Amino acid sequence: MSRFYSLTQRVLRRAVRYYFSEIQASGQELIPAKGPLIFAANHPNSIMDTVLLGTQTRRQIRYMARSGLFKNLAARALFHEFGVIPIYRAEDGRGTDQNEDSFEEAYRALEEGGCIGIFPEGQNSPERMVRDLKTGTARIALAAEARNDFELGARIQPVGLNFEDRDRFLSRVLIRFGEPIEVADYAERYIEDPREAVRELTARLQEEMRRLSTHIQDERNHELVSEIRAIYGAKLKAQLLAPDALALDLYDRSGRQERLEASPDPRNTSLLEERFEQEQRIADAVAFFQKHDPAVVGRVRMDVRRYRDHLSQLRIRDGLLDERAGERRRHREALKLTLFFVSLGPVAIYGLLNNIVPALLVRLFTRRAPDEAIVAISAFVSGLVAFPLFYGLQAWALARYAELHPLLIAFYVLSLPTAGIFFLRWWRQILVYRDRIISRTFFRTRKNLLAAVERERQRLIAGFDALQARYVEDLRRASAEAGQPVPQLEESAT
Repeated sequence: MSRFYSLTQRVLRRAVRYYFSEIQASGQELIPAKGPLIFAANHPNSIMDTVLLGTQTRRQIRYMARSGLFKNLAARALFHEFGVIPIYRAEDGRGTDQNEDSFEEAYRALEEGGCIGIFPEGQNSPERMVRDLKTGTARIALAAEARNDFELGARIQPVGLNFEDRDRFLSRVLIRFGEPIEVADYAERYIEDPREAVRELTARLQEEMRRLSTHIQDERNHELVSEIRAIYGAKLKAQLLAPDALALDLYDRSGRQERLEASPDPRNTSLLEERFEQEQRIADAVAFFQKHDPAVVGRVRMDVRRYRDHLSQLRIRDGLLDERAGERRRHREALKLTLFFVSLGPVAIYGLLNNIVPALLVRLFTRRAPDEAIVAISAFVSGLVAFPLFYGLQAWALARYAELHPLLIAFYVLSLPTAGIFFLRWWRQILVYRDRIISRTFFRTRKNLLAAVERERQRLIAGFDALQARYVEDLRRASAEAGQPVPQLEESAT
């Protein structure tokens, strides 16, 4: 690994820890320590995807990126330093014949035991979806192996990038590294029919990437899946923790009956993994009913929307209905809010006052982002410039106009990033306490309305239970008809 790459990686690793509230990576032990390797990841968050992937592995990655990114002189110099390989596309106004040189460079990188990073979708993907893959990744891997009589040992490692909210500062992200695919396993097929081998390898890679990522086939269902998880997530979690419960995956993401396998034991997963796992299970069920009984999806969508409208009219959140009004006294919540506000308020205000100017500049810059997928990287890059620059100006002003010891100035400047993040966390907690106090006041004064909304919620949960039982039974029947083993599943946990 070059010194420049190593230094940049260390800086970015620290920077992303400030930008995201939590970064989790699973499967890192599966990453080969050496040998030719291609990372193939989904692409929901533009250049931020390359930053995250590059900071979560010790391998130096040479990315393949569209040639349009090289138009800027500074970007071209930076990409050259990192060894980025350009890919020419007709839509970029460049001839694709130049790709021969790019592919040759990729072959040499693999033959030297290097590591390449590719986003096989070929463009930014919507949230919670992996587009159909281009064949370039498989073609490069198989061609490199064929040049070396399939003794090169190249592998493709699928990666799933899962963002809790790709546009929000201090959000969370889960990165899943899958089992590397041995390219030489397709040698015989490639010799017989190269195009078919490329197709099969691409299909397998797509299946693995969708397994590692949250994939909702129909964009119209994104909001519905999220809302069902908010209402039904606790019940689904209890079912997944049942000792005999298995995970159904009888259908691949395109809806074709293909395979049956158990997902990782939810008892061994993190809370963030659990969230994405729940979303995927719900998305699979919604896709199943959309294919076989679309009226069910329409009815559920309407019922959930009505329930959410009722919550919005009453200005309460679904999660607050899980807490009984008598479990905690309202004055205790008010006292906790007061103590939290008063005791930590000065530190939070200090963080706000010393960070509000660069924060507003970053916000102004990100509002001009032409594409939703580049909002995060726009905020990240502008923040890397605006905040250090503003801190430097503050340090210069103190050194120039105040008679302070340099150590005091250094301590002050170093405290600013932490204080700024503390303010955001403090403010969010204030909003949580405020919602609880408002909801408990509502519980005490408008019990009839609350009871009506709670009954509506319980009807939704009962309906989800019935649909889940039907979903499991239909999949069992389909499995039996296909001659596959029928799992013994626990339909519900009551």
